[in-house]
Amino acid sequence: MRIALKKGILEDYMRTNDLSVYDLAKKLGVASTSVYRILNGSRGLGNDMIAKIMVALNLTEKDFEKIFILEAGLPKGIKTNQRSKQEAIE
Repeated sequence: MRIALKKGILEDYMRTNDLSVYDLAKKLGVASTSVYRILNGSRGLGNDMIAKIMVALNLTEKDFEKIFILEAGLPKGIKTNQRSKQEAIE
């Protein structure tokens, strides 16, 4: 499983607070290209980025599911034909 961003929620937050990608990046302490890639879906979220988003948006643990979602997926490095082997291990 991996944690993914509910893109629309973050975009709504940005619109409501009149934030550009650059403004949000500054608030997160990252490059604007990082925010663009997150919104674009071409960059995954690590624990550090999740924490930065939570702090920047003043979110609590209760708010976590409002902006993030757990997605099922194979762990990195496991190909589809290896799935049954991995499931057998678990």
